[in-house]
Amino acid sequence: MTIEFIPTRLNATPIVFRGMTGKEVVICTLSGLAAFLPVGLLGWALVGMGAMVPTCMIIGGGVFLGFGGSIMRRLRRGRPSAWLYRRLQWQLEKVGIPVPGGGELIQQSIRWRIRRDPVRRSSHQRRRQP
Repeated sequence: MTIEFIPTRLNATPIVFRGMTGKEVVICTLSGLAAFLPVGLLGWALVGMGAMVPTCMIIGGGVFLGFGGSIMRRLRRGRPSAWLYRRLQWQLEKVGIPVPGGGELIQQSIRWRIRRDPVRRSSHQRRRQP
């Protein structure tokens, strides 16, 4: 529940674990589970035990969660709170995976010129000195 009249810092998502918010903890853990799935499948093929798959996945989730906090802190330092999610959207859109809200992202870099040249006043526009 967001209360509109309270300052944004009070409505911000609280830090949960190692400087990460709840969503970032979930992202780190799921990344670790997915990254260690092939390791578990390889262990299953080599050892012949099906329990290697979930064991390796849980170890991977823990490793990513343990090291992910310091990496996430470095990535987010000095950036807005929604930067990580926009960055993930951008990466997925760049690869070609459609993401909800990803079409709203600006995909090209263009140099914009703001015409703020000094205004030159003509002689009739100058103030007259008394």
